[in-house]
Amino acid sequence: MKRQAGFTLIELMIVIAIIGLLVAIVIPDLLMTRQQSEVEACKASLRGVQSALELYFTHYKYYPQTVNQLVVEGYLGEGSDKDPWNKDFMYKPDYGGGTGTSTGSGDNQASNYFLGSSGPDKTPGNTDDVEPPINTTRHSFKAKGAVQGGGDVGGTGQAAQ
Repeated sequence: MKRQAGFTLIELMIVIAIIGLLVAIVIPDLLMTRQQSEVEACKASLRGVQSALELYFTHYKYYPQTVNQLVVEGYLGEGSDKDPWNKDFMYKPDYGGGTGTSTGSGDNQASNYFLGSSGPDKTPGNTDDVEPPINTTRHSFKAKGAVQGGGDVGGTGQAAQ
């Protein structure tokens, strides 16, 4: 009798089970790596925004009222005011309770700012929020408690929901 060459059903099922097991192990790691890379990209973008804010402060001796003002005046490129999840960065000028200077017209000028991103879930005040990488304790919403479900989002003058 001649034996026919090929794989048995059991051999095929074992191979498919092994491939399924490998996929079940690898896919979650790949997704986590992607999320971590987005968070790192967000930190890099925040670093760029912070550099633009400090350059603005060097020129005007106060911080702008909105991040969009940095784009309009050429300190940031178009789209640089959004995080990797296409949401405006959280930005709030801090007038320091009287520590900021005042212009002749009576307007307060910001002497500090809070900056961050609401993170992958796009909801401010959660554990996945991304803090600014430079001088975090001075500029972080978390460190100052500046945002707990509120605050100026993207410097648009609208409170976060």
